[in-house]
Amino acid sequence: MVSALDADSPIATAAGAILMLVVGVGLLAVVLIVASKVSGRRERRQWMAGFAAEVSGTFHGEHSETSPGFGVDPVSLERPLAEAAIVRCVEFRYRDHDFVGVDYLDDRHQPGGDTTQRAFHSVQLRVSEAAPLFVSADGAFPTRVMREFEQVKTFDRDFDGAVKVRAADRERAAELLTQDVRDWLRAEPRLAQWPVYRERGILRTGGRRPLTRETLLAEADFLIDVAGRLPADRV
Repeated sequence: MVSALDADSPIATAAGAILMLVVGVGLLAVVLIVASKVSGRRERRQWMAGFAAEVSGTFHGEHSETSPGFGVDPVSLERPLAEAAIVRCVEFRYRDHDFVGVDYLDDRHQPGGDTTQRAFHSVQLRVSEAAPLFVSADGAFPTRVMREFEQVKTFDRDFDGAVKVRAADRERAAELLTQDVRDWLRAEPRLAQWPVYRERGILRTGGRRPLTRETLLAEADFLIDVAGRLPADRV
């Protein structure tokens, strides 16, 4: 008696064809997923150059022969951005202000002695030279800021509880943080996401992960708003 599933039977042949089709579809799906991820990574790497061309800005890659005309190294503020080891940078003008957006790698932020470099970004707005001022909603300032600058107390309990400020001259900074400025900073939800640092003619913010077009413009808008509110105390 011949089984319906014998190798040469029509049922076995159809079953084999279906199995091969399922395997083929599965392999195709895997290939498409991998290709999509690779394409996505490539697109994330290349968007900055396209953005620079769109806004008549300048793109600076890791191995570019050009360097940014202003800005500070987000890892070592003692040197200009032109001397920094960056992954990529776009220099552009937006809303009548000069900006740079930077992707860079840093291992200083990693706990437990982990030296694996992680991706960060910095958005920097060129402003007039003014006394250093550092503003954060959570008070998580870099070690250098904690060590070199004093905590500012305005004696406005609501403000001092919600916003942390450090400056070179805490009494002068407290005078400059008028009621209107304090009210705006305390009510500004973006400050919880992006702390603000002003020094060396730069107003900057940033965060983890590489920049996207949306993040770059959102942080640029925020910095413009902050620049319009913060007191321009001359050094």
